[in-house]
Amino acid sequence: MIHKPLLVLALALVLPSAATAQPTGAPGNPTKPAAREYVPGMRAYYEPERVQREGDRVSFTLYRSAVPETPDALDKFQIDCKTREAAVITEGQATPPARVLAGEALYPIGKKLCEWDQKGFFQKLLD
Repeated sequence: MIHKPLLVLALALVLPSAATAQPTGAPGNPTKPAAREYVPGMRAYYEPERVQREGDRVSFTLYRSAVPETPDALDKFQIDCKTREAAVITEGQATPPARVLAGEALYPIGKKLCEWDQKGFFQKLLD
């Protein structure tokens, strides 16, 4: 049996850290960092609120950790959802686009942001 004062102390120590581990980010508010979301199939995180969409193109930054305050950006990328080509953005300049194929490193985030390869009605019924 845990004594009530110990339980209160344990909760006081755990709850503030849980609140700071998953901050809510506001796109226009620089004082609140954007929350990072894990990309299944990749060892990376991205900030959904900071994804930029221009027509068929999406731009985003990938990070190593889920902690928004950590300066651990891997790179900034741009994917053309229609042509399935990706480029790395460095100092405002894009590398030549390369095709993103299933199984490649950027495919999981492209699938998520561009809604590639969605299951059809009959495929959903069979699953």
